[in-house]
Amino acid sequence: MCGIAGYLGKRKISEKLIERTLKLMKNRGPDNQNYKLYKVFDLNFYMLHSRLNIIDINKRSNQPYIYKDHAIIFNGEIYNYLELKQELKKKGFKFSTNSDTEVLLKSYLFYGLKFLQKLEGMWSFVILNKKNEKVLISRDRFGEKPLYYTFKKKELYFGSEIKFIKSLSNKKFKINEDQLLSYLFLGYRSINKNYDTYFKKIKEFPKSSYLILNKNFKLNFKNYWHLKYEPRKISFKTAIQKTKKLLENSVKMRIRSDVPIAFSLSGGVDSNVLAGITKKKLNENIKCFSIIDKDQRYNEQKNIKLSKNFLNCGIKTIRPPKTNSLKKLEKLIGYHDSPVSTINFLVHSYLTKKVATDNFKVLISGVGADEIFSGYYDHTLQFLYEIRNLNIFKAEFKHWKEKIRVHIRNPIFKDGKLYFRNETFRDHLYNFYQKKLLFLNNKKKIKHNEFYEKKFTNSLMRKRMLNELFFESVPNILKEEDLNCMNNSIENRAPYLDRKLVEFLFTIPTKMLIKKGFTKYLLRMAGRNYVHKDILTDTKKVGFNYSINSIINIKGKQFNKKFLSKENKIFKFINLRKFKLLFSRTSLQSDEKFIYNFINTSLFLKRFS
Repeated sequence: MCGIAGYLGKRKISEKLIERTLKLMKNRGPDNQNYKLYKVFDLNFYMLHSRLNIIDINKRSNQPYIYKDHAIIFNGEIYNYLELKQELKKKGFKFSTNSDTEVLLKSYLFYGLKFLQKLEGMWSFVILNKKNEKVLISRDRFGEKPLYYTFKKKELYFGSEIKFIKSLSNKKFKINEDQLLSYLFLGYRSINKNYDTYFKKIKEFPKSSYLILNKNFKLNFKNYWHLKYEPRKISFKTAIQKTKKLLENSVKMRIRSDVPIAFSLSGGVDSNVLAGITKKKLNENIKCFSIIDKDQRYNEQKNIKLSKNFLNCGIKTIRPPKTNSLKKLEKLIGYHDSPVSTINFLVHSYLTKKVATDNFKVLISGVGADEIFSGYYDHTLQFLYEIRNLNIFKAEFKHWKEKIRVHIRNPIFKDGKLYFRNETFRDHLYNFYQKKLLFLNNKKKIKHNEFYEKKFTNSLMRKRMLNELFFESVPNILKEEDLNCMNNSIENRAPYLDRKLVEFLFTIPTKMLIKKGFTKYLLRMAGRNYVHKDILTDTKKVGFNYSINSIINIKGKQFNKKFLSKENKIFKFINLRKFKLLFSRTSLQSDEKFIYNFINTSLFLKRFS
C-alpha cells in the first residue's frame, strides 16, 4: 500500500511544492518517498510516490519503478502476482525484485490492456510509456484503492488523497455544497451515486476503469469489467463447495505479506469466517482486534469471547473513550478531506491506531460480505418478494417470522410483505429525509433529494445488492477504512471483494441466498468448519455499529457552546431555532444519525471554509 500523486501539463512545479506534497504523502508510505520528472508530448509529467513496505521490503522495489522505456507508480496489491510471475517467466521475462510492482509492469508489457483482466487485487496505478508517449491510468474493479483528479484544458493533477492535489497544484478548491447537503440530509448512501467529492472540480477516478492519455489529451474513461446477475442452474451442495473453495483461495492470496497481519473481528459471521480459514485451514497464527460498545444494542462481547476460545487466538478489545472524541473527529475530518461519514468510522479509527501501536502493517476486514451474500434485514424482505410465487414461500415466510422478524427494531422492516405492496419502496435508504428537510433554510435546495439507483437487472434483490456494492454502502466503507488505515500506515485488505468469488455468487439463483431464516446461507455453510456453531446460527444482525451516546456527550454544555451557537457556519444551511428545539426532546435516539451528520458537517465547514 502506498500513495501516488502527479501532474501532467505545462507548469514547472517547484521543489518546495514537491517536497511539501511528498511530506503529506508520508502516512501512506513512510518507508520511501521519491519522484521523477519526464517530458511527454511537450508537457511536464511529474510522478510522485510514497511507499509502505509490504511485499519485498528491499529498496530495489521503491518507486517510481523504471524498466526500459516504462515507469510506474502504484498503490495497492496484486494478490496473484506469484502466479502471473510464473507465467511471465515461461515467456522469457527475468525479474530483479520480488515485488508485485515489477510483475504488474511486465504483465502490461506482455499482455497489453488485456492484463487488466488477469489482475486479482486492488490498485490505482499510472504507467508511462516514454518511447510511445502514452500514459495509462487505472483503478481496481471495486474501487478499493482511491484515486482523485482535477482536469482543466491541458492540465491534469491526480492523487491518492485530495490533499495531494491541493498541495501539488497550490490551489484552493471551493466546497461542493451540493455534496455536503446531500450528506447532511440524505446520508452516506447519497454521496457515491456519481464521482463528485466535497470539493468542486475534484473528481474521483471511476472504478473498474482505465484511461489512456496521448497527444490529444482527452479524458476518455473506459470500463474493463462489468458485473451482471446471470443465474445458472446449480445444486446447494455444489454452490456451497465452490463458495468454500473460492473463499479459501481468496484468503490464501490476501494473507501474502512480508510483514505482520491482523484481523478486524466482530461477533458476526463475515470476519469470523476469514479468521477461521486463516487459522484452521491455512494454519497461520492470527491476532484479532475488536470494538466493544457498552450500548447493549451493539455489544458483541459474548460472540467475540466464543471466537477467542474457538480459534485459540489473541484478541485485543478496544473501548473508545468518551473524552476527546470530538477533537479526534475534528482531526480525522482534516485528514479525510471530508466528513467521516458514520460514527462507525470514528470508532474504527481507534481500532486502527491500536493495530499500528502493536506493530501490525496489514489489517483484514469483512467488507462486502453483506452485499454479495445478502446480510441486511431489507434483503430478507426483498427475498420474500422474489420467491413469492415459488413453493418454498410459505415455509420461508414462517422462518422469517421466527428467526429474523424477532430481532428487527425498525417497524418498517417488520412488514414481511413490504415490497409486495410497493416494489419501488426506498424511503428508508435516505433515512426518511423528508422529516429532516424541515430544518433546511428555505433558500437552500438539495440537488439530489430523490433516491435513484442503477437498474442492473430486473431482480429486485440483486438490483439492490449491486447498487450497494458499487454505489452505496461498499464505496463508503472502502474510502473510510482506507483513510483510517493509511493515517496509521496500515494496509487494509478485503477478501470478500475477490473477482472470481463475486462473479460466481452472481450466477447463484436468488432463491438460494437465504434458507430457513438464515441470511448469507451459502457463507454460513461454507464456514461450518471455521466458525463457532453459536455464531453461525446467530440470526441477529448487529454489524459494525456504535451508539453516538457512547462516545460523544451531545447533551453537555460544551457541545451546546461549540455547535448550537450562531457562529456555527452550518446555520447558513439549516434553521438554528428549529434545530435547537430538536435538542429539547427527552430522547434523541431516532435522530442520532442526523445529529452525527450535523456534527461532521459543522466541523468540515469550520476546517475548510
